[in-house]
Amino acid sequence: MSFRTYSLIAAVSLMVAGPSVAEKNGIAASVNGRPVLDSQVEELYKASELDLMRRFPDPKEREAERQKLRARVLDQLIDQELVLKEFEPFRGAFDSKVNAYAEETIRTQFVDKMFEGKRENFLKELTSSGMSYKKFFEQQRKNVIAEMMRGQFAAVKETYITEEEKAAYLKAHAAEYREGDRLKLWSVTIPGDDLGSTPAGQQALVREIRTKLASGDDFATIAKTYSKDSKAEKGGSWDWVEEKDLAPAMWRVVVKLEDRRVSEVITFGGNYYIFWIEGRQAGKMKPKEEVDAEIERRIMIERKRVATEKWMEKLRKKATIIRY
Repeated sequence: MSFRTYSLIAAVSLMVAGPSVAEKNGIAASVNGRPVLDSQVEELYKASELDLMRRFPDPKEREAERQKLRARVLDQLIDQELVLKEFEPFRGAFDSKVNAYAEETIRTQFVDKMFEGKRENFLKELTSSGMSYKKFFEQQRKNVIAEMMRGQFAAVKETYITEEEKAAYLKAHAAEYREGDRLKLWSVTIPGDDLGSTPAGQQALVREIRTKLASGDDFATIAKTYSKDSKAEKGGSWDWVEEKDLAPAMWRVVVKLEDRRVSEVITFGGNYYIFWIEGRQAGKMKPKEEVDAEIERRIMIERKRVATEKWMEKLRKKATIIRY
């Protein structure tokens, strides 16, 4: 059954039952007749927020990621229901092992990594976010079941990786495996909030500046006129920079930009940036053994992702999914 068919069923169901039924019952979706509640969506969101704290320590970056997270949560819960349905025949044999793995995951990934082994701090943070330990444990338990079922039914059949595959991957991602790459970088920085201006005004300003630069206006002149950072007096010039000179998130973006082409407007930490790469110098390639091992790991991750998606697509096709 296609997504379009699911949408049609959902629309007909709402017309028959009345437009406010799903809203009254707090139901976000239905999977094979089993409801996914709005409260479940909110609970998973809150549980996932703890992971956001670990991966995005900067509050502004974390807020941007929160918006993306909310958009993914319902899809995750629908897929989770599909997997839990497949797990039911195995529940009796594997329940105790699943519970043990869930406890271990909480201890190592959350208590130890995020709270330096202080379980009481973890529980306090959990409570302050509105999530009980019981519910958090249940979500981790479901994650363990999903991982176990993927390993059983979405296993990668072909584990051998050819030299040609590794060479092609390295060619496409060469910059990631070199040390000491350097960029001759220029930038214009526009604050998201500025005295005497509104956020909408700042957005309009940075778009206007980007249009001027794309039309051929001198980058240094524009930077001296509009930029609000320590590079403005130098016309936006950073001179030669390498990875250690920039925040990790910023480096990951600028290293992929095209040379001698004005970048799109890029947001970091609440500020707007426009970059220009005058040139670059390639660094030294990491040891071959290290590169090969990392490439093989990434290729296998991609194969697992593809295998999992094919399996999930089969489950979706044989299921009845209604989104409200």
